[in-house]
Amino acid sequence: MTEYAFSLEWERLGNEGADAGLVTERARVFGGWLVRVGTSPAAMAVTFVPDGQGRWDGEDFGEDDYEEDEEEYEEEDEDADEEDESDEEDDEEEEDV
Repeated sequence: MTEYAFSLEWERLGNEGADAGLVTERARVFGGWLVRVGTSPAAMAVTFVPDGQGRWDGEDFGEDDYEEDEEEYEEEDEDADEEDESDEEDDEEEEDV
């Protein structure tokens, strides 16, 4: 058995238009990616990028994919609004009693 539960596999990403010393890497983790950026191993910033569907393949998602995401969010917002309105009506009925 190894000393670690698992090893992150860091992939180096290109940096067009950035300082030549800037390094950007990503590692696939559950639910998305860890992305680290910096100029040296001692000066790296890390962030989590959610990507549950594993769609980040190094290419732009494309306009169609962005539109699909927006439609999903709009549907979720509409459902939440309908639930809020239903809750408000229930509250008003209770006050009338």
